[in-house]
Amino acid sequence: MRRRRTVELFSLSFLDVISGALGAVIILYVAVPKAPKTPVIDQKPQVVEVKKEIPDLTPIVEKLTAENQALTSQSQEMSQQLSELRSAFDELKDLKKIPEDSKPGQFDVGFRFKGKKIIFIVDTSRSMFDEDRMGQVKAGLKMLLTGMPPSYSVEIVAFPRGDRAPIHPFWGTLKPLTLLHKSQIFDFLFSLSPDGATPTRDVLDYVLQKYSGVSDIVLLTDGEPSLHNSMVKDDIYDLLSFVMRINKEKVQISTIGVGGDVLKDQTSAPYQFLKLLAEQNQGFFVGF
Repeated sequence: MRRRRTVELFSLSFLDVISGALGAVIILYVAVPKAPKTPVIDQKPQVVEVKKEIPDLTPIVEKLTAENQALTSQSQEMSQQLSELRSAFDELKDLKKIPEDSKPGQFDVGFRFKGKKIIFIVDTSRSMFDEDRMGQVKAGLKMLLTGMPPSYSVEIVAFPRGDRAPIHPFWGTLKPLTLLHKSQIFDFLFSLSPDGATPTRDVLDYVLQKYSGVSDIVLLTDGEPSLHNSMVKDDIYDLLSFVMRINKEKVQISTIGVGGDVLKDQTSAPYQFLKLLAEQNQGFFVGF
């Protein structure tokens, strides 16, 4: 009978090898330092939503709109004024084109002068303060002189010179209406102020005797003639006769009445004096 053979799965030598290898692995695992665990970083970028609050721009827009409308309105007004100034300037340029050999007095300023040598007599009596008559005379005279060409020669005589004298001449002679002379006349008119009585006889006598070769005299006044430094009224009919006698050169005398006292009553002494003075000396009479 065959003897049963004992089968050994592992020999001792093989176990020794396994045990040795396992031990070496264990020793290495213990001896070798472990690398720290690296945390897993989520590489996906985080999107942060930023909410920005937008301010209300309505008040600012409304303010800018209003300012723009105001500027537009001002621009339109300035354009209109500029257009008017250009028209006035063109008219002045046309006036300068009047030929020098034109007939005397044909320069159309609303008045018909006899010639081109004119004396303007300006009343500066105390009553010219009423209704701003002095201001009206200054403005009207400046407007008239501004449009007159330099071919005209003028002189300004104010009356009275307060209590000091019945007359106040500017240059004492006639000068052509150049831009310089106009500027000097305007300064003189600006300096005038109402004071004193109304010595019309004295100023007419002075002008007719002093200035020779004058073609026209224009009297601007608001009241009845009186004596110098006196409330006593002059006799207007005697004064009219006096002027006719001394006006030997037949100077055209025109009159401009200023103020309501002159115009409201055509039978009054001031109105009758100015009207008759102009008629007797071939002049014009107007009132404002």
